[in-house]
Amino acid sequence: MKKKLTIKEIAEFSGVGKSTVSRFLNNGYVSKNVSEKIEKIILENNYEPNVFARGIKAKNNRFIGVLVPCLDSRITSTILMQLDNRLKSLGYIPLIINTNHNILLELSNLDNLSRLNVEGIVLMATEVTAEHKNFVKKSKIPILFVGQICNETYSIVNNEEKAGKIIGEYIAKSGHKNILYIGVNENDALVGSIRKKAVLNELIKYNSKIDFITSDFSFDETEKLVYNYFKNKKPSCIICTTDNMAFGAIKALNKLNIKIPDEVSIVGFGGYKVSDLIVPQLTTIRFFNDLTGKLAAESIVKLILQETIPKIQTINFEFLKRKSVSDTHN
Repeated sequence: MKKKLTIKEIAEFSGVGKSTVSRFLNNGYVSKNVSEKIEKIILENNYEPNVFARGIKAKNNRFIGVLVPCLDSRITSTILMQLDNRLKSLGYIPLIINTNHNILLELSNLDNLSRLNVEGIVLMATEVTAEHKNFVKKSKIPILFVGQICNETYSIVNNEEKAGKIIGEYIAKSGHKNILYIGVNENDALVGSIRKKAVLNELIKYNSKIDFITSDFSFDETEKLVYNYFKNKKPSCIICTTDNMAFGAIKALNKLNIKIPDEVSIVGFGGYKVSDLIVPQLTTIRFFNDLTGKLAAESIVKLILQETIPKIQTINFEFLKRKSVSDTHN
């Protein structure tokens, strides 16, 4: 089998420059004589051009970059599936990149997508830093943030303040005074800060005593933190920033033979389908993540087509009052 040639080798065998070969491959102007030389070399050596690389460097290439912090999150995967399906139905091709919650990798891939000349970027950012803002200011590519607010561009977010208020009020009115709040780093402005403050503002109205633990969104880390915390303390209720963290907390309580909700109540945010299956069923906020994915696809395409959309679009939710919270008044 003959070795497939590179553009450099084709140029050398044809006696022309690499830029001439590149123009030929991209249907640019090349003289008839030179075209015949290049074509002869290509046919003789079984050269196959990288169609993807050629296409993405062209204008109006229909590629949209999608940066996500992880692929194993139920929320991320739901949004991503709907985003992917809707973009394809609109005639665009998503280029999905996982950043593993690494901000430096996130910023690096923003630069990479910009150099690839994608038509738009959808970013599910870990957090919004000064570097993110500077990139948006300098970029000529439409950029849409999902799950974070970047004032320099467009955003789609959950109604965190209203959701937090409902959870905080519900727990307080259920009579819980001694509460553990398991949050995440407040650099995550919406989930780590706004959601937390909305919950606490309601609890404070009822003179609740609140302890805090900071986790990292993960099941395993939350399980470990809760297990160690309950060796010395026992609040009547745990409020978790996400359902996934709530599942970790539930596992720790089960290991300690602490009954839910008879001894300790627990709530989450997310509304994952698995929260319907655990016993007792988890009281939680279910965000409409499928709607977020569809709206993100439609919004980035509108920005590419220079159509007007709101600067911030807010996704609503439903409160699922289940069996994991006891009413201490009864």
